[in-house]
Amino acid sequence: MSNSTTEAMVRWLAGMGYRASTRPPSTMPAEFVTVERTAGYVEDFIDHPTFAVQTWARTEDRAEAMAVDIKSAATFGEPPDGFASLRVDAGEYSYWDESTGMPRYQLVIVGTAHL
Repeated sequence: MSNSTTEAMVRWLAGMGYRASTRPPSTMPAEFVTVERTAGYVEDFIDHPTFAVQTWARTEDRAEAMAVDIKSAATFGEPPDGFASLRVDAGEYSYWDESTGMPRYQLVIVGTAHL
């Protein structure tokens, strides 16, 4: 896989219609999703990244609905380009952001990607 797994996840989420990036935008939109690689390992040309995927919205209901939608897509849908599979390891769970005052939900997603 020539591109980073994190960027592949960002593109996958954008393809679902979400404003997605690796960091919160400088001006806060009504909703967005962030992807951060938090762990993982590589063996035999296979990458097993672990991502914190966070959904941010103006209301707690919407942040949770976004997380549920992403969880469903990761569990039952096609994985991102370059990935063989995704697995939801934890979440969705509330993860309030004190700095913005925005509701936020988080999922921990583990992937299997070809290098």
